Amino acid sequence: MDERDQFRRAAIGQGVPEDEVARFAELIRFRIHACQREEGVHAGRRGGRPRLPVGMPWPTCPEGSPLPFLLRLDCAALPRVPDLALPADGTLLFFLDQEGAQDVCGIENEKAYARVGYVPVGAGTVDGEDVLPAGTDLGRLLAPEHEMYAGLQAELPDWLDDSEDWLCDTQIQLLRDMPHRKEMSALLEQLWPERKSWLSKDVFVGGYTISAQDPPETFMMDRERIQQARSLPRAEQMVAQYEEQRRVMREWVPLAQFGVPDEAYVNARFLIRHDDLAAGRFDRALSFCEFTE
Repeated sequence: MDERDQFRRAAIGQGVPEDEVARFAELIRFRIHACQREEGVHAGRRGGRPRLPVGMPWPTCPEGSPLPFLLRLDCAALPRVPDLALPADGTLLFFLDQEGAQDVCGIENEKAYARVGYVPVGAGTVDGEDVLPAGTDLGRLLAPEHEMYAGLQAELPDWLDDSEDWLCDTQIQLLRDMPHRKEMSALLEQLWPERKSWLSKDVFVGGYTISAQDPPETFMMDRERIQQARSLPRAEQMVAQYEEQRRVMREWVPLAQFGVPDEAYVNARFLIRHDDLAAGRFDRALSFCEFTE
């Protein structure tokens, strides 16, 4: 029994109809929250020096400059999350040149300034400094170092609290079909209490994307479908856009989201398809760096 099944049983046990519980449970996403406080299991480190697999060069941008190293996650220590096929062991390494990522236009162009590496358990490794060209300013590539401790959180989409004026007909009907949603939200908080979090210092794996402006899914929607929807009445346009965004959200998942060190208004967001995550194809992860000011 996973966490979603645990919620279903508890909600039905409180007398909520099964069909209503099923609708609500589909909206729940579980995520890993990692922070500096020693709450939960030790699961990685922000900043510091990476250890790279023997033979792996330090990732570079198109101009040839090494990418700054920001985060290491120890997969074996991370809590297991429903519907998130993280490796059972090994280490994930995250590199990002936030200035280059923000200066370019387009998803594929930004990908060149971000990289996710995977180090299998038992692989021979070397200090990343050993593979850099002589004379490289290592300090420019390393973020402030601190350990990370992880726990599990449950979250719901933000639109559940929005006025119906901002929702499409599908969302409005879903709300009306869940008259016990406040009770179920309280149950969710009881089962998985919210951990105090701060995006600039913490790391989030899985769950919903964190966005101050348009979410990444907006940029990945099928442009032809959206263009076709523009010929429809306004209400039907909103439904079509919601359904297309939901399609993207079913295919993609946040692999890691966190604030870029020493950049008060910049968030790093790495997304990956569920099937690529399950297959360990981390080179296919995409970056959506966000300037929030």
